[in-house]
Amino acid sequence: MQLDLPRSRAGRGISLTPLIDVVFILLLFFLLASHFDQWRALQLDTASSLVSDRADDSQRPALLLRVHTDGRLDINGESLDSAQLVSSLKDYRARRPDVSVVIESDADVRLQHLVQVIDGVSAAGIEELSLK
Repeated sequence: MQLDLPRSRAGRGISLTPLIDVVFILLLFFLLASHFDQWRALQLDTASSLVSDRADDSQRPALLLRVHTDGRLDINGESLDSAQLVSSLKDYRARRPDVSVVIESDADVRLQHLVQVIDGVSAAGIEELSLK
């Protein structure tokens, strides 16, 4: 008596084609579903766009805001606490509404701290800002 037994599958290899297809479909899904827009960007004017405004800059009052590596701030040489930045700048702006700010930072200042200072200047309502 002879029995029909299933043949062994040992000689048959596993195909990777379906796995590769799934990976490509997932890649396409994530590429199409993600957002590549810049939701938070700083507007920086280049030097060529500022050339026409040079005559006005010489008459405009400016504050020198220094950002030090250890987190200290000073405005025109007067030491300032980070928490007082917005209120101090609002006081300067109340006296001179057309005031501009020049930010000078040490070489080792963290970028996040510098961006927080720029946000503070913007929160005080000062529209003219220069980085030195």
